[in-house]
Amino acid sequence: MKRIIILSLMTLMMAIVPQWIQARNYALCVGLDAYPAKVGRYRVKPLRVSGNDARVMKKMFAANGFSTSLLTDSAATCEAVLRAMKYRFCTAREDDVVIFYFSGHGTEEGLLCYDNVLSTASIVEEFKRCKARTKMLIADACYSGRMRNDTVWQNTFSKKEDVILFLSSRTSEVSLETMYSNSLFTMYLERGLRGGADVNKDKRITARELYDFVHESVTDDHFVNGSQHPVMWGGFDGNSTIVNWERKAKKNKNKDKKQNIIDDDTSND
Repeated sequence: MKRIIILSLMTLMMAIVPQWIQARNYALCVGLDAYPAKVGRYRVKPLRVSGNDARVMKKMFAANGFSTSLLTDSAATCEAVLRAMKYRFCTAREDDVVIFYFSGHGTEEGLLCYDNVLSTASIVEEFKRCKARTKMLIADACYSGRMRNDTVWQNTFSKKEDVILFLSSRTSEVSLETMYSNSLFTMYLERGLRGGADVNKDKRITARELYDFVHESVTDDHFVNGSQHPVMWGGFDGNSTIVNWERKAKKNKNKDKKQNIIDDDTSND
């Protein structure tokens, strides 16, 4: 009888333990459509699908066992995003994966939040504090490719760390929205992480597999006609696992060695 009671209590305790304690992978998803007319020195036009981009990615990550957070529109101030990064990533351990996903406007200074620019340096600072070996920034924003050129990435992380930047376009390219409910890059990103990029069918999406799938899908899409080229950059093993995917992750309704870059672009353009 005592044994039955103890087992019942243990089951109950596991059921009420917060998700972030059990999880080994962490994702913060940020998306902004409803910008103010002016943010800092930038005059800004509203977007149409970036908020839904973040919601779709949060849902996908959560379905694959990630502990997730979501910030959209007026809730996505610079302070709130950095605070969420601290909270979400501080519990990560060495073997964990942390992902910061952003969909919105990009500038030459960084990513545009609701009230100001989120600088590349501030993202790097939060990544430095995080103990996880694999850290990934995914940015679906115009001109996001220029983030790889920021010197703050240089000599910041150890050779044991896999730091990955997956950027929706090259330095001089815009990132396109679509007629559907997601931007082009995020549409194929979600498909790839849901299993489309799993070439060898081992239920594991690697950095190389993800890049190959998304890059080919975006550049070949008739909507862009070769005008948008996703970039994957950093110091990482192309065989690093990004997601162990499950078929139970619901379908979106829309249709190696250490290296410095996975891309066909050598001009930093």
